[in-house]
Amino acid sequence: MSKFGWAGMGLILFALMGENAYSQGVIISSAGPVHRGMGGASTAAPVTALGALYWNPATISGIQGSELEVGIDVLFTQHEVSSTVGPFSDTTEADPGTFPVPNFGFVHRIEDSRWSLGLGVNSVGGFKTNLTSSSTNPVLMPQPNGLGQVSSEASFLQIAPVACFEATERLSIAAGPIITTAQVGMQPFVFASANGDSTYSDGRATRYHWGGGAQAGLFYLLSDNWNLGASIKSTAWMETFEFDGVDENGLPRDLTAKIDLPMIVSMGAGYLGWEDWLLAADLRFIDYSNADGFGDRATYDGTGKLNGLDWSSVFAFAFGAQKAVTDRAFVRVGYSYNQNPIRNSESFYNVATPLIYEHILSCGGSFKLNEKLAISAAYSHYFENTRTGLVSPPTGAIVGSSVTNTVSADFLSFGIVMQQ
Repeated sequence: MSKFGWAGMGLILFALMGENAYSQGVIISSAGPVHRGMGGASTAAPVTALGALYWNPATISGIQGSELEVGIDVLFTQHEVSSTVGPFSDTTEADPGTFPVPNFGFVHRIEDSRWSLGLGVNSVGGFKTNLTSSSTNPVLMPQPNGLGQVSSEASFLQIAPVACFEATERLSIAAGPIITTAQVGMQPFVFASANGDSTYSDGRATRYHWGGGAQAGLFYLLSDNWNLGASIKSTAWMETFEFDGVDENGLPRDLTAKIDLPMIVSMGAGYLGWEDWLLAADLRFIDYSNADGFGDRATYDGTGKLNGLDWSSVFAFAFGAQKAVTDRAFVRVGYSYNQNPIRNSESFYNVATPLIYEHILSCGGSFKLNEKLAISAAYSHYFENTRTGLVSPPTGAIVGSSVTNTVSADFLSFGIVMQQ
């Protein structure tokens, strides 16, 4: 256990340095290369520690022995904004860069006991984009005529200890708290009133902000071939985010925003009836419409403050398949689909948060170096998607105008699994 302990301490610190990512709206659909290769399907199909901990803590009872898994995802995104107002029309490509998304999962089976313990430290959500100001792209014209330069970033990391109890030979129950920490920044900061000259201040969070919630899950062995699972993650209730800004005279302004992560309910099935195969399917409900910030109406008050992003609650589906090619080698393929939380009519309000992905295709594999150590890799492609709506500043929607967000992304994922 000492090797696991020292590795875990270092990797928790590493994970706290995690950046941002996109997936099912703001929520990342998978954690680590094994889970990603399965398309994020794991509510009833535990394969490794990260996948078991990510969507259903009760599935850690299906992990054989104690296990430490470490994964790192590398995200490449493509985002462009096109807009038209009257005679002005242009397209601007963002430069969000490439950034890492770390994940860490540890499961300990208590010897001669029905109890298992787990700890997940995961980058669970975020967004990032960077669009330069433009003299020809109406939405990005300098303030107050347009938004000017648009830059945003947010990263949400969760620390989730869990305890799992095997109530019977077939039924496992698990629960635990979720501790969330986040960093957010946005330029221009439209969630506060405009300055006296009708421009918006920039907003950068003064520190990491904290919040909490809880999760619980059930895992049931229906037969030798079928597993069933269900879980719920509560809303991650965050403290009010505080930002440093300046007014039109360069004097300091205190800015605030309320941003919570949504409640998530998952159900899944796993099938092991074919020799050397594992099939998994998940159905998820992500309740964005009742999450502060994301679900609040996209309307302006009398001071020019935008009240929210007006995201809709969505359903998501994930399917994954794993084939044991040899005793040491495994290959995986996965697909996931989620309804789009952003409607066309909300395209303008989400220029800084263009999380409009719907279809994700994944593949991956693992190789056991020995009985206790395996290496894994996976790749995901987020197919291009668009949203188009009217340009809608505080003065009202502009008839005949348009703003279009176009987004696609690619993930590379690498990791190791160590078993005791």
